[in-house]
Amino acid sequence: MIHIVGSAMTIEDLRAIPLFATLDEATLADTARRVQICHYRPGQHIIYEDQPAHAIFFVVRGRVRLSRTAPDGREQVLAMVGPGEYFNAVPIFDAGLSPATARAMSQVTCLLLAREDLLALIRKHPDLALAALSDLAGQLRELVTLVEDLAFRSVRARLARLLLAEAAEGTAEVTQQELAERTGTVREIAGRALRRMAEERLVKLERGRVVVLDRVRLAKVAEE
Repeated sequence: MIHIVGSAMTIEDLRAIPLFATLDEATLADTARRVQICHYRPGQHIIYEDQPAHAIFFVVRGRVRLSRTAPDGREQVLAMVGPGEYFNAVPIFDAGLSPATARAMSQVTCLLLAREDLLALIRKHPDLALAALSDLAGQLRELVTLVEDLAFRSVRARLARLLLAEAAEGTAEVTQQELAERTGTVREIAGRALRRMAEERLVKLERGRVVVLDRVRLAKVAEE
């Protein structure tokens, strides 16, 4: 069950979200009056793919997994969305169905902006539309990279790329199941590839996380 606690956002709060960071105070004040704050439990579904879309969501706290599910039940993770990022924008603009399922991976706080409110804001404040287009273009580039990885790179190379991206400070806080889902494979295959990396002293496997030991060599694996 979604817990909506109403709208209590300030202009300063909205500026912490990159999409709003460069907008003027009038746009931000108008937006702050329209957003709602929502809370979700770990594991809770926020939206389902192929269902009608009523709002765009901005993550304030926590991590949200976006995925598509195949008829046989396999999942392909499209993205992990964290603080300052948003999801479910496409159907707001094309009036279609939600393209992905969104599930909270931790305690999550989101700002919810209803479709009619977002469209009203865009009509009134064109700079918001330009900011949204720029950000959506960046998301499209990320999806192109994902398609390229799935089509042209081995599981081992895909794992290496993902670990390098996640382990900015040396440790990727991800499980083997999550790594498998995000690289388009199954846990058994991902596990074998990870164990081989551990044998080569590229990474160290720990419960619920992977420690990157040699970023230089791992980067070479990512380009195989």
